[in-house]
Amino acid sequence: MKNLIIKTAATISIFSLGFFNAKPGFSDTYVYGSNSTRPDSLKVTFYQLGIANSDFTKVFSVLNSDSGVEVDISDENSINNMATGVKPVVGTYTHFFAVINNTYKMKGSANGCYTKNTSVTKSNEVFNASITTKNGAYYQGNTIYDGWSAATSNSAEFGEATLREQAYGVKDNGEPDFDEAYGPVVPATNLSVGGNEVISAKMYLTNSSNPYSVIEEGTALTDLPASATRDRSLYVGELSSSVVVTDDSKGTVQIYFDYSNGLAFDDDCDAIVFNSGDFDMSVITE
Repeated sequence: MKNLIIKTAATISIFSLGFFNAKPGFSDTYVYGSNSTRPDSLKVTFYQLGIANSDFTKVFSVLNSDSGVEVDISDENSINNMATGVKPVVGTYTHFFAVINNTYKMKGSANGCYTKNTSVTKSNEVFNASITTKNGAYYQGNTIYDGWSAATSNSAEFGEATLREQAYGVKDNGEPDFDEAYGPVVPATNLSVGGNEVISAKMYLTNSSNPYSVIEEGTALTDLPASATRDRSLYVGELSSSVVVTDDSKGTVQIYFDYSNGLAFDDDCDAIVFNSGDFDMSVITE
C-alpha cells in the first residue's frame, strides 16, 4: 500500500454552492448499446471534494464529510444542497480530488426496460451490446461487458437498483480479474475544474479507513485484497491550468453534472451499465 495523498490538518469551510449551466466537453464519450436514457435518479454519496497543490500539503475542500452526503446527481436542486457555508482557502491549486462511495443507486426506464428494486455487485460479462459508439460514431459491435444484473422488462419489478462496484473488472465469482482491477483506471466521467480539463485523471477503489491509500501499481492479481475491502472510490488528477484563490476572493463554487444519457440497458433488458458523463467544478473568484 502507499498513501497517494497526504493531507494536512485544517479547518475546512465552504462559501456557497451553485450549479454550472454550460456543458464542458473534453474527453471521449462512450455509449453502450442502443437503449440509453437520463436516469430518473442517480444517487451518489460524496465524502470529500476539492482542489489541492501538487504535493497535497494545501487543500481547498469544497466538501469534507465523515458521514458523507448523498446527492441525486440527476437533480439540480440536490446538487445545490450538497454543502453550505464555504470559505476560500488562499493558494494556487493544480490538482483535483474526490472521494465517493463505490455503491450507487439508480432508477430509470427506457423502451420497455426498467431498473429493478434490487441490490447487486458488478457481474462478469452480463451486458450484451450490439453496438458501442464513441463520440457519436460507431466504435464496435456485438460486445459483452461487465455490468449489473439489475434490469427487467417486467414493469411490476420497476424500482431503485443499488449497484456496488467492487472492482473494475470481475470474474464469475465477483473478484478482480486483472492486476489493476482496483486502479488506476481512467474515469468514464469527463472531469474539469473552472472549465479546465483534469488531465491524467485516475480512479481507484480504496477503503474508508484510509481512502487515499491505493494498491501499488504492479501488484499481482493473486496478491490483491478481497473485493469486500473496497468501499470507496478515489478520483485524482492534474488541472490543465492552475486555480488561484486570494485572501480577498469572493464568489461561488459551482458544481455541474451531466448524466443526460447516463443509464444504459443491454439488448436483453436484464443488465445495466453507466455511459460516460460530465462533471465540472468551477471556483469563481472576484
